[in-house]
Amino acid sequence: MIGMKIGFEETASYLIRADWQPVTQGPLAEIWESRSNDRLRIMVPKISAAPDFKPMLDNMTKDLARHERRSPDEVKEDMARQFYDVTKLRAASDELIDDTIPLHAGIALFDSAKRLIVAAAASTLLRQGNFGRNMPKRAINHAKQVRLGHTMQGSYIVPIISEVRVQDVYSFNEGDGSRPHLDLDVEEARFDRRVATTLAHALEVLEEIAVTRDRIPSASDMHDAIAEGVSRELCDAVSRVLSTGQVDNYDINFQWAPAVSPPLLSAEQVDFPRESAFAVDEISAILKGSERIEEQVIFGIITNCAAPLNEGTGRVTIQAAINGRKRTVRFDLDWETFALASRYMTERRPIFVRGVLHVASGRQAMMDVSAFGLDPSTMTLDDALDIG
Repeated sequence: MIGMKIGFEETASYLIRADWQPVTQGPLAEIWESRSNDRLRIMVPKISAAPDFKPMLDNMTKDLARHERRSPDEVKEDMARQFYDVTKLRAASDELIDDTIPLHAGIALFDSAKRLIVAAAASTLLRQGNFGRNMPKRAINHAKQVRLGHTMQGSYIVPIISEVRVQDVYSFNEGDGSRPHLDLDVEEARFDRRVATTLAHALEVLEEIAVTRDRIPSASDMHDAIAEGVSRELCDAVSRVLSTGQVDNYDINFQWAPAVSPPLLSAEQVDFPRESAFAVDEISAILKGSERIEEQVIFGIITNCAAPLNEGTGRVTIQAAINGRKRTVRFDLDWETFALASRYMTERRPIFVRGVLHVASGRQAMMDVSAFGLDPSTMTLDDALDIG
């Protein structure tokens, strides 16, 4: 178990996804039955503060485990992580690591967890090959809020836990009926999933250029890697573990919260064998010496799309959370991308924009856009097929 609490919301989410439905509802408990067999019924406790909540939960879990032919611990873990993304960092060595780990390698593993989160949070805000002393303060503060679960069996595994309780679309303003609403609290809640998504994409790209390929990446490869969130700091977080000489393989596994749509095209796991350490360090050195290119990434909701006559571009206006404040930003898009933006506005979908942001005092914020699309943390397979 990774040590997360289970309440009625987690239980109900799990049961709905396991094809159960409530048939009798009450203030203290509910009766649920299986859609596939209406003779299978379970009692579901609702009040976590009640003295009998835990024994009732245990009994319910045992009934579910028998029905699913799994262990109660497996059912409880899946139930507990309904609204949590879990990133498992695993250090493996046939000779040196089992359920314990050498002190030096263990310290490196925990330090790597912090470095990975800081690097991913920084790249969620800015795309840079090397942050150095210009690490965004929000990235550092974000790492202070992230939690670790209990270490797990399976060589030596450290789970990073991020809460995810947000919808994939924005709500409308009350009483308006037409304009979407950007909520700063919702934007803050989305940040955890966005960081986890950036981490998964960036590590997948790093695995591709450092492990899968048999050559040092070209300048074009490096530019594309930076655009996906790879940075010197991310490379150093991986190298930190491999360079101990006590870890044969460092792999990172991503378990996305079942109750929230998983980000599209993210690898379930990336693997860095010990022999990839040289390539990771080479890429880190290239990034450290690369030209400083800083592009800001902003997330938000489209509030207006305008198509001026006799112009080759469309003008898009969004609301975005920038430095903890709600800001309006405008930018131009080519007609094909503008058509997508118009649709995303109608559907109230969260979007991202990457580019150079111009915020002059007392003037409208503008952006020179290099990339635009749906928020990667909320994209679906249908979205990818439509774009393709």
